[in-house]
Amino acid sequence: MCHGENGKGYAAIHTPNFTDPQWQAKHTTAQLISVVEHGKKGKGMMPSFKGQLSKAQIESLVKCVVRGFAKKH
Repeated sequence: MCHGENGKGYAAIHTPNFTDPQWQAKHTTAQLISVVEHGKKGKGMMPSFKGQLSKAQIESLVKCVVRGFAKKH
Protein backbone atom coordinates (compact mmCIF):
# COMPACT_ATOMS: atom_id res chain seq x y z
CA MET A 1 0.00 0.00 0.00
CA CYS A 2 2.70 2.52 0.93
CA HIS A 3 5.05 1.73 -1.93
CA GLY A 4 2.47 1.36 -4.66
CA GLU A 5 1.54 -1.52 -6.87
CA ASN A 6 4.40 -0.66 -9.21
CA GLY A 7 7.02 -0.19 -6.45
CA LYS A 8 7.67 3.43 -7.35
CA GLY A 9 6.56 4.79 -3.96
CA TYR A 10 4.89 8.12 -3.28
CA ALA A 11 6.88 11.34 -2.98
CA ALA A 12 4.16 12.91 -0.81
CA ILE A 13 4.74 10.36 1.95
CA HIS A 14 8.47 9.91 1.28
CA THR A 15 8.38 6.24 0.35
CA PRO A 16 11.29 5.08 -1.81
CA ASN A 17 11.13 4.12 -5.44
CA PHE A 18 12.13 0.45 -5.48
CA THR A 19 12.53 0.58 -9.28
CA ASP A 20 15.38 3.11 -9.04
CA PRO A 21 18.70 1.30 -9.64
CA GLN A 22 20.61 3.93 -7.64
CA TRP A 23 18.30 3.46 -4.63
CA GLN A 24 18.71 -0.31 -4.89
CA ALA A 25 22.52 0.00 -5.07
CA LYS A 26 22.67 2.23 -1.96
CA HIS A 27 20.86 -0.26 0.30
CA THR A 28 22.17 -3.65 1.34
CA THR A 29 19.78 -6.53 1.81
CA ALA A 30 20.72 -6.58 5.50
CA GLN A 31 19.76 -2.89 5.82
CA LEU A 32 16.41 -3.51 4.15
CA ILE A 33 15.67 -6.50 6.37
CA SER A 34 16.47 -4.38 9.43
CA VAL A 35 14.10 -1.59 8.35
CA VAL A 36 11.25 -4.03 7.69
CA GLU A 37 11.90 -5.77 11.00
CA HIS A 38 12.47 -2.72 13.22
CA GLY A 39 10.77 0.09 11.31
CA LYS A 40 12.05 3.58 10.60
CA LYS A 41 11.21 6.88 12.26
CA GLY A 42 11.28 10.39 10.85
CA LYS A 43 10.88 11.37 7.21
CA GLY A 44 9.60 8.37 5.31
CA MET A 45 8.72 6.53 8.51
CA MET A 46 7.83 2.87 8.33
CA PRO A 47 6.21 0.65 10.95
CA SER A 48 8.00 -2.34 12.45
CA PHE A 49 6.86 -5.75 11.27
CA LYS A 50 8.71 -7.67 13.99
CA GLY A 51 6.19 -9.90 15.72
CA GLN A 52 3.80 -9.70 12.75
CA LEU A 53 6.07 -11.47 10.28
CA SER A 54 8.67 -14.16 10.95
CA LYS A 55 12.33 -13.57 10.12
CA ALA A 56 11.93 -15.87 7.10
CA GLN A 57 8.87 -13.94 5.90
CA ILE A 58 10.73 -10.62 6.23
CA GLU A 59 13.70 -11.99 4.29
CA SER A 60 11.36 -13.28 1.56
CA LEU A 61 9.55 -9.96 1.40
CA VAL A 62 12.81 -8.08 0.86
CA LYS A 63 14.13 -10.60 -1.66
CA CYS A 64 10.93 -11.02 -3.67
CA VAL A 65 9.23 -7.65 -3.38
CA VAL A 66 11.80 -4.94 -2.72
CA ARG A 67 14.56 -6.51 -4.81
CA GLY A 68 12.01 -7.89 -7.26
CA PHE A 69 11.06 -4.44 -8.47
CA ALA A 70 14.69 -3.80 -9.43
CA LYS A 71 14.77 -6.84 -11.69
CA LYS A 72 11.72 -5.76 -13.68
CA HIS A 73 13.16 -2.44 -14.79
